[in-house]
Amino acid sequence: MPTITVTNLSKRFGDKAAVDNLSFELGEHEFLVLVGPSGCGKTTTLRMLAGLEPVSSGSIRFGEREVSAIRPRDRDIAMVFQDYAVFPHLTVFENIAYGLRSRRAPRALIAERVPRAATMFRIDHLLKRKPRQLSGGERQRVALARAMVRDATVYLYDEPLSNLDAQLRHQARDDIMTLHQQQQRPSIYVTHDQAEAMAMGDRIAVMKDGQLMQVGSGSELYERPQNLFVAFFIGTPSINMFEVELRADGERISAVGSAFTLGLPPELQARVAQHIGKRVTLGVRPEDMHVPKKAPFAVSAENTINGLVNVVEPLATGSSVYLSTLEDKPHDFIATFKVRLPASYLNKEIPLAINMQKIHLFDGETEQAII
Repeated sequence: MPTITVTNLSKRFGDKAAVDNLSFELGEHEFLVLVGPSGCGKTTTLRMLAGLEPVSSGSIRFGEREVSAIRPRDRDIAMVFQDYAVFPHLTVFENIAYGLRSRRAPRALIAERVPRAATMFRIDHLLKRKPRQLSGGERQRVALARAMVRDATVYLYDEPLSNLDAQLRHQARDDIMTLHQQQQRPSIYVTHDQAEAMAMGDRIAVMKDGQLMQVGSGSELYERPQNLFVAFFIGTPSINMFEVELRADGERISAVGSAFTLGLPPELQARVAQHIGKRVTLGVRPEDMHVPKKAPFAVSAENTINGLVNVVEPLATGSSVYLSTLEDKPHDFIATFKVRLPASYLNKEIPLAINMQKIHLFDGETEQAII
């Protein structure tokens, strides 16, 4: 099967660039997720791949074939839309078979593939019903079954789960991954939900303002974000951000904030030397803050920050604690623990030990990662 290659792809609406010079490649059996906030250009990108939106500039290749100027029906794609796009006047069987019939597939092939796809998505008992007789989850599975019977070259998904409740979303997510495993074709999935992206994508492409911020696996984006936006967007709860200045005292380099001073580990100091005396952003994941007695590393004044507990939120696996720094203009931050913190901690000042091996530093001007 061919791969997808997108090179310098742009889409402009007047003076506004909805997609700006986008480039990426998709492997033969890869499931790529485009994720980002509303209006970042991810759906416009998908529509250009499908041929539903004309390209302003750049190239789209399916294997060796340039498809930028080819009609949608000639690109051999299967697409699942946000609103499912089922035909209200057709039965479930006819909706699933629509793509095959429009391409004049033999009746025997339709009779074989439609019931098989319906069985896989647990709607085989609904084949004679009309869409108005189905729930939202059932309509979504009709759309997935219609995509499955196509046996297309490329599969595209435009936020197909956004209209479902939480329980149905999990089941539908499994259905989509089942479809991908069955077809083993390159697939691109659009969502604004970073948790959904982390759960589904072989790789994730993070977009902002029409531009590609970073492409990588979920763990790469989480552990090694290339810029401040990716660090903040990926992860729940979001990463804590503190404005600090890097200062040198002999051979020791510290990150000095308005309410704390943290010593950088020796192995990081050479990598930040050129930023000494500059303002940078310190990023600390909530799970990298520990109660000192429970910390899996040596605790000292050089890796400890004090905070006032404002809220204790119980979780199934522990608790999230919302705090603020001890200063005239407090800065809010959050720590997550694998144990339940008692409510008696509310309005108390507590120390938290930071795992300095896992901190992130970003240039104060460019917002690019320093380490």
